[in-house]
Amino acid sequence: LTWGVFPNREILQPTIFDPDIFLVWADEAFSLWSSMWLNLYDFGSESYELVENIRDTYYLVAIIDNEFTDGGKTDDEFSLLTHLLAV
Repeated sequence: LTWGVFPNREILQPTIFDPDIFLVWADEAFSLWSSMWLNLYDFGSESYELVENIRDTYYLVAIIDNEFTDGGKTDDEFSLLTHLLAV
């Protein structure tokens, strides 16, 4: 995920999203739940089970809105995401 941000200016470069890189990053991020975070807590503790539940049931999503200056459009995207998750 790449964008150009410059002091005192709006974002000038559109977002570049590579789904293959995102999937690699997602695998790495979720593997940290097991290799790092679970090691911080006692097996079977409430905290351990919470981390395990997050690792096993949460999804990593990328929401890209190249019209972020459009005003209010982001709310529509989050409403759609909320609706999809409820189905």
